[in-house]
Amino acid sequence: MKKEISLVLSGGGARGLAYIGVIEELERKGYIIKSIAGTSIGALIGGVYAAGKLQEFKNWVTTLSKYDVFKLMDFTLNLGFIKMDRVFDEIKKIIGDCDFSCLSIKLKVVAADLSTTKEVIFDKGDLFDAIRASIAYPTIITPHYINNKMYDDGGIVNPMPLNIVQGENNTIVAVDLSSDIKYKTEQVNTDYSFIKKLIKSWRGSKKKKEQWSYIKLIDQSLSTMNKQLTRLSLKLYKPDILIKISVDSGGFFDYYNANELIEYGRKQTKKYVKN
Repeated sequence: MKKEISLVLSGGGARGLAYIGVIEELERKGYIIKSIAGTSIGALIGGVYAAGKLQEFKNWVTTLSKYDVFKLMDFTLNLGFIKMDRVFDEIKKIIGDCDFSCLSIKLKVVAADLSTTKEVIFDKGDLFDAIRASIAYPTIITPHYINNKMYDDGGIVNPMPLNIVQGENNTIVAVDLSSDIKYKTEQVNTDYSFIKKLIKSWRGSKKKKEQWSYIKLIDQSLSTMNKQLTRLSLKLYKPDILIKISVDSGGFFDYYNANELIEYGRKQTKKYVKN
């Protein structure tokens, strides 16, 4: 099998930290990533890698504790629950002022144009803007404006962007963050108690229960939608290699579990990529 690959990275919240282990293991096996198509967290990790800053990002994210994640949250009621400005300030420090034209790897980032309800593929212009648009998780992370247009998470239109690498003369490797395979020996529950504490500290305990139910409902609903769209994409555009990441390996906010997720990504790559 050819060692030059097109890598397709789906959406899936903090589970996407497994991509770091996937990429490191693919490189260890001698694969050369010629292009990347990414949605949401796939756009973030793919963009950081294409900018040559994956190690710097890994060094930062693997130091985060639950308290650190809490400190990075900036709550709002303006078209979302969290602005994520503090998180993206850190990411911008890592990638710097970077344009698509300065990337050594071809990159395509998927977002949703809310005015037209259509998929938008960013492959030129400011890298940070593209990533920020792609990762704006609906009703939770606020949308992003570029040239007066509002963009939202690419996962609502194309969580597994296999279609945009068709025709490239490379082996296609896709990573699915929504697989139903078992994680360890039992399902790992998302630490929603952590989110409850965040909400309590922000709004007080009076509306804690109803706010928590809202967040869980949105997360579960969008995850279900993304899973079904991913299954459809995998049927229509079969990758040469599919690396499966269990949907139970982490929840949306589990960024404090980076080391375990990275190692899990490495393990799954060893399992599904034999040569």
